[in-house]
Formats: sequence, structure tokens, C-alpha cells
Amino acid sequence: MNSFKQALNQLNSSWKNSLLLGALATFFVFLVRYIPWGSAFVMSFGILIFQEVARNLVITASWHPHSQFLRKEWIPYLITSLILLPTSVLMGSALGILESPQTLLATAPMSLGLLILAVYFYLVLSHALRLHSEKNESLAKAIDIVGLASLRHFRLYFTLSFYFGLLILISGMTKGVGLLVTLPLLFYANHFAYVEMSQRGFTAPVRQ
Repeated sequence: MNSFKQALNQLNSSWKNSLLLGALATFFVFLVRYIPWGSAFVMSFGILIFQEVARNLVITASWHPHSQFLRKEWIPYLITSLILLPTSVLMGSALGILESPQTLLATAPMSLGLLILAVYFYLVLSHALRLHSEKNESLAKAIDIVGLASLRHFRLYFTLSFYFGLLILISGMTKGVGLLVTLPLLFYANHFAYVEMSQRGFTAPVRQ
């Protein structure tokens, strides 16, 4: 998987920034769990912001979001965060299953399945949000375009979803320590997968 290899290279070449990004994102994930109301929405919004920060780190090595986001993009981010609510719930449920008193053999397969589904929807919606921002498509149309593209290029999206579902599962088994590396790697792979899809053309048919 080209985007996954590129993410590994980015993690290796900018390991200091990557570990800092991972530490901040991991702290945020654990902190949000203690919010009594709206934690899933805050989680969704925060992860999208970290995705934007990671994109800037790859492209410009800057920690600051670009000015367009600050001026214009907050409403689409809020809308996408609302759409991502079920995904955040899936993620929380998957990690909650791991903490149940049942054996790992009983909980791991179901947890992995939920994580794969959650990562898949995260990739699709975050790509749609970026397509909306860069191509001036309406958010609804961008979601439709990327959703259909994810089916045409199912192997790309599913493979990444499986890899990161497994990595998040392992991170959950290590009390979240693995998220220090898994989260920045996910953000980087998400960015490179979007670039790869843009080069192919989101609306282009799969080459035989």
C-alpha cells in the first residue's frame, strides 16, 4: 500500500513532530472520554483538526492551520463532525468491548470489525471534507463523490481500514500507549491516500 509506506516514511523522517502530534492527539482522546455530554462530537471535531494539522506538517512542516480554514472552513468541519458521530460511537464501542471481562479471543474479532468500519467511514468523510475545501464542491456532493470512489477503489480504502483497525486494536490492548504512533501514522496515511485518489481522479473508473 503506497500511502501506508509514505506514511511510515513521513513518521520516520519527522519523528519528533510525529511523536509530539501523537502525544497531543492521544491526550485529547483520553481527555474527551471524561466529558459528560457531547464527547463523541468533540472527539470527531478534534480528530478532524488533528488531521488538518498533520496535513500541514507533511506539506509545510508548520503546526498552524492554513488561513482558509480559520476564515471559512469551521462550518463544514462542524457538519462533518456531526456526520462522524456514529463513527466515534463505533470506535468507543470497539474499545469498550476490549475492556469487558470476556476473553481476548471472544472480544478481539468483534472489536476489530467495528474498528475497521469506523476507520473506513473516517477516511471517506475526511476525504470528502478536503475535497469540498479544495474543489469548491458542496459538502453533500463531495461525500457522494468520495463514497462512490471508495467503492470503486474498495481495496485501497479497505486495506487502510484493516491496517489501522488492527493498529488501534493493539493500541487498546496496550492501554492506549500505541496511539502515540498509530494516530500520527493514521493522519499521514489519510493525507497520502487523498493525494493518491486525487491523482487517480475520484470520479475515474477503476483500471482493469
